[in-house]
Amino acid sequence: MVPKLRFEGFNKNWAVKKLDSIFSFKNGLNASKEMYGKGVKFINVLDIINNDKITYDVINESVGATDDQISSYQVMQGDILFQRSSETRDEVGQTNVYADSKTVLFGGFVIRGRPLININSTFLNFQLKTDALRKDITQRSGGSTRYNIGQDSLGKVTAFFPEIREQEKIANFLSSVDEKMALLNKQYNLLCQYKKAMMQKIFSQEVRFKDENGEGYPEWKYVDLKEIASKVNIKNREGLVNVVLTNSATQGIVRQDSYFEREIVTESNLQGYYVVSVGDFIYNPRISATAPVGPIKMNELIQGVMSPLYTVFRFKKGLLKFYQYFFESSVWHDYMKSVANSGARHDRMNISGADFFALPVSQPIEAEQSKIANFLSAIDEKISAKKAELDKLKNWKQGLLQQMFI
Repeated sequence: MVPKLRFEGFNKNWAVKKLDSIFSFKNGLNASKEMYGKGVKFINVLDIINNDKITYDVINESVGATDDQISSYQVMQGDILFQRSSETRDEVGQTNVYADSKTVLFGGFVIRGRPLININSTFLNFQLKTDALRKDITQRSGGSTRYNIGQDSLGKVTAFFPEIREQEKIANFLSSVDEKMALLNKQYNLLCQYKKAMMQKIFSQEVRFKDENGEGYPEWKYVDLKEIASKVNIKNREGLVNVVLTNSATQGIVRQDSYFEREIVTESNLQGYYVVSVGDFIYNPRISATAPVGPIKMNELIQGVMSPLYTVFRFKKGLLKFYQYFFESSVWHDYMKSVANSGARHDRMNISGADFFALPVSQPIEAEQSKIANFLSAIDEKISAKKAELDKLKNWKQGLLQQMFI
């Protein structure tokens, strides 16, 4: 058996082997909470899924362990680590390779695969990420609310092996692709951090713009939200609008059926929903790590309807793009925290309508609003271009994986 895409100079068939003939498997150390924070570095599930390869420096956790535990649970260079348990079937059995020589241990939700024969572990780790092997692994996992895979099941997974020189050639090539992706990802993250920092400086007025003559703009005013915007409370009483929208902290306003991959509201329930037009702003009181007081996003998608749990409002004056960036910053968060009901649910902000519409909003003149919006939009364009470049490379790599392996 041979793959579709191959380097020149190699023509031998690939051998078929089950993983139990390749590895000796071992479950990780079940460390108690008292063991954490000291001692030897400790590979956990996040190290597997958050890195292209695991090196000593990327491991964050450490545990105090005895000499016997260190001897038994040590990870060696070339060992492959499998994610033993996950809340989703898509993630169970994810793999990574330890590419360092320093002493580290591995945790209870991890299975260590130690090669019994001469293989290139990086080559096999790439093969374990192909659609065919991911399907083989996930189908062997068990569970309902949490998915698990054991050593016996992993041992039955079939992989394919060319001679060692071809393994090394493939591993080196795909590793160079990963290095390019890592560089693009770093550039993307730096652009996102720069934008975030500039928004804070702009909306705290640490950075000010000048007009075309080099003169400073007038001092900003601050007005209550109710002075420049009004609440949208048009109900979908006749059921004429049936596109249900939701406000995602990370994706903005999206269709509910695509966001949740299933419709969770029936048409008969939509008459009590608010009709939301393009250009309307929506506040979602649900808090998260990326939206500590709940996100406010502008609808740029399509006319739709939204749950009455959201607050929908429409600006009467000013530049919408400016307000969009204002709410993307965090300068308004302190006010929201100051008026929130302390008895609110831990996952939602409990704010009265009067307090919400008393939110102070920055009001530079429209010329400066336009300058701010154009400046931040230019950064967004760079971020989008870098993201597109990164996504294109990821898709290209995924295509290579399917063609370079059987």
